[in-house]
Amino acid sequence: MQKRLYLLMVVMSVGVWMSCIQKKTWSEAEAREIEFRLQKYVIVPMEYDLSRYSERDRELLKILVEVGKLADEIFWRQTYFDNIRLREQVVRSRSPDDPVRRFFLMQAGPYDRLAHNEPFMRVPPKPPTAGFYPPDLTREEFEEWIQRHPQDKEAFLSPYTVIQRDGERLIAVPYHKVYREWVQPMADKLRRAAELTDDDHFRKYLLAKAEAVLTDRYFDADVAWIDVQDSRLDMVIGPFEVYEDELNNLKAAYEASVEMVDQEESRKLAVYTQHLSALEQYLPYPDVYKSQNTQLTSTFVVVRDIYRGGDIRVGYQPVAANLPNDPEVHARKGSKKTIWKNILEARVQHIIFPIGKRLIVPEQLPYLSGQGLFDFVLMHEIAHGLGPRYVHGTRTPVNVALRELYSWIEENKADLVGLHSLRYFREKGILSPEMEARHLVSFLGGIFRTLRFGTREAHGKAALVTLNFFLEKGAVRYDDHTGRYAIQFQEIDEAVTELAHELLMIEAEGDYARARELEQRYGKTPEVVKRWVNQLKDLPIDVVPEYGIKWE
Repeated sequence: MQKRLYLLMVVMSVGVWMSCIQKKTWSEAEAREIEFRLQKYVIVPMEYDLSRYSERDRELLKILVEVGKLADEIFWRQTYFDNIRLREQVVRSRSPDDPVRRFFLMQAGPYDRLAHNEPFMRVPPKPPTAGFYPPDLTREEFEEWIQRHPQDKEAFLSPYTVIQRDGERLIAVPYHKVYREWVQPMADKLRRAAELTDDDHFRKYLLAKAEAVLTDRYFDADVAWIDVQDSRLDMVIGPFEVYEDELNNLKAAYEASVEMVDQEESRKLAVYTQHLSALEQYLPYPDVYKSQNTQLTSTFVVVRDIYRGGDIRVGYQPVAANLPNDPEVHARKGSKKTIWKNILEARVQHIIFPIGKRLIVPEQLPYLSGQGLFDFVLMHEIAHGLGPRYVHGTRTPVNVALRELYSWIEENKADLVGLHSLRYFREKGILSPEMEARHLVSFLGGIFRTLRFGTREAHGKAALVTLNFFLEKGAVRYDDHTGRYAIQFQEIDEAVTELAHELLMIEAEGDYARARELEQRYGKTPEVVKRWVNQLKDLPIDVVPEYGIKWE
C-alpha cells in the first residue's frame, strides 16, 4: 500500500513538473527582450463601475463592446497578411503568461509599433502592403495597373477595398465581402443595440452604421453620427485611418471605441462651433482656396472610453479624433471631434510632464499644463476639418494626390493650423490671452513626446519638421550647454504662420514634389535630437489603457 502511494506521488510530481515545463515556453532571453520593449509603455489601469447604470444600458454597452471586438478581429487581418496563422500558432504553443504571447496580442502582430515596426519574432520585415494588398505588390505595379485599366481606378483607390491577385490580374474586393464573417454579426448586434437605446439620434446612427458595414457606403451613417448630441453614450466604429497602409496611404483600418460621454464638459465646447467659418477664413493662405460653406456642422464630445479595439488600441494611443475622414462628408456636412479625456489625462501625467522636466528651460516649465495641452489637442482636431479636402479645381482627394506623404503632411497641417487657430480664439477673448505661454510651451512638450515615435510614424515626422523649422526661424532656442529648449515668444507667431501657409498650399495644390522638398529639408533628425531621445530611454513613450469594468 505504501509503495503504491509512493508511486502515485511520484507520478503526480512528474505530472506537475511536466505541466510547469509546458507552461513556461519562453526563454530568459525572450523575457528580457520583451521587458526591454515594455519599458516604452506605461500600463494605466482604467476601472469603471457600471453597476449603477440601468440593466438596459448595461446590456446596450455589453453589445457595443461585442461589436468592438468584431472590429478588432477585422483589424487583425488588415494589419499583416500572415497575422491569423501566427496568432493561432502563438496561442497554441505559448502559455497565457508567456511574455512573447502577451506582447504579440498587445501589438496585434509580431511587430513593435513604437520601434518602427521592428520584428520581435522570427518574421520578415513588415511589408508596407499590410493586409490590404498582395505582400509582393509594389506601388509601381499598383499605379501601372490603374493606368492600363482606367475602369478599375475608382475601386482601386477606394478606402474600402482589398487588392488581391486573381491569376495574372489584380482585383479590388469590397470590405463587406472580404470581411463578411464579421460585418454580418456586427450589423446584427448594432441593430439589437438600436432597440435598447432611448436616444433617437443614437438609434438612427446605430441603424445607419449597421447598413454601412454591409455595403461600405458610409455617408448616411457618418452624417447621423455627427448629429448625435447630448447622448450619454457614444461609439466610434468603422474603417477610418489610413496609417496602416504604408504603400499608398489609401486603405482604411477598422477601429472601435465604446464611450461614456461627459455631457457637461462637452457642452462647454459648443461655443467653438460658432466660429468654424471664421476659422476657415482666418487660415493663412489665399482666399481662392478657402471653403465658402458657412453651414458646416461640428460636434464636440468629451468622453471616457471603456473599450478600444482595432487600429485605435495598438501602438500610438489617440487622445482625440476628428472624424469621419471622408472629404465628401467634410464638404457637405462637417465633422465630429472626440476627446478621450481619460487617455489625455494619463498622457499628461505619465509622459509629457516627465519629458518636459528634462528638456524645457526651468523658467518656462510652469507653463507646461494639462489645460494648455487640452486646448491644443482640441484645436488640432478642429484643424483637421479646416483647409483643403480636394486638390483645388479638381475632385481628387488630397490624400490621393500626396500618396504616402499625406499622413504626415496632414498631421503637420493640423498641428500648425491648430496653433494658428488658438491665436484666433485668444484674440477674440474666448480663450484668455494669458494662456498663450501655456499653449506654446505645452505644444513644445507634446513635440518632444511625439518625436520619440520616430520619423517613420506620421505624427513623429510632423513633429520633427516643425521642430527643425522653428529652430531655423529662431522660434525655438536650444542651449547646447544645458540641453534644454525654450520658446522664443517674439518670433514664434511668424514661424507658425509661415509653416502653416506652406502646408496648406501643399494640400491645396496636391503638390507632391513640394511636400517631398519640405520633408528633405526639415525631416532629418539632428544629432542633438538623437542624443536626447537616447537619454530619455528610461522614460515610457506612451500609455496603454488597461480597462476593467464592473458590470454588476
